[in-house]
Amino acid sequence: MAITSAREMSGLLTSGLESAFIVLTFVPKTERTAWHAKAMGAAQGADLHSVIELFVETKEVDRLAELVRGATDASLEAVSHYATEPAAKKLEKSHPGLAARLRRAQGLRIVDGKKSKYYEAALNNFERARGCYLRAGLAVEWEQTVRNVCAAHFRKSGFIGEFQKLAAGAKRGERPSFLEGAKQRWTERFRS
Repeated sequence: MAITSAREMSGLLTSGLESAFIVLTFVPKTERTAWHAKAMGAAQGADLHSVIELFVETKEVDRLAELVRGATDASLEAVSHYATEPAAKKLEKSHPGLAARLRRAQGLRIVDGKKSKYYEAALNNFERARGCYLRAGLAVEWEQTVRNVCAAHFRKSGFIGEFQKLAAGAKRGERPSFLEGAKQRWTERFRS
């Protein structure tokens, strides 16, 4: 099956962006670059989650960067980490400031959603955001993020203490497993 007209292409694209991948596989190789450009243009009107996934899959880093640059913080926070995580990884080297925005959005999505079960993941996202902000020379943006998070979430005792250590510049190490922690406690108990 070969796609022969823009009408066929647009009909397939309106059924979902995941079909853009399928469409591009059916396009003859000689016309693939032209259809690729049409698919990327058609994607601009879709929801942010789908467009981010499409740009990541098709390795359109510059379009992804432009998309993230133009998105509001609130809209980035509304996108699932299933889309923002791979996008942040793609942008970390070439656009660390934009990767930092995505990492911050991932962390805020967890903390704002009161998902205490995932505070560890939020702290990891904030740590990576800090690194990206500093690499991009945006220390002021990181400090603003710290002030906003501390002001909005000061009552979340399971989160704010670790976040403040992170904000002060501490590196987060891997937490010991339960078994390792228990062994350490027992040895400390029997030493005294």
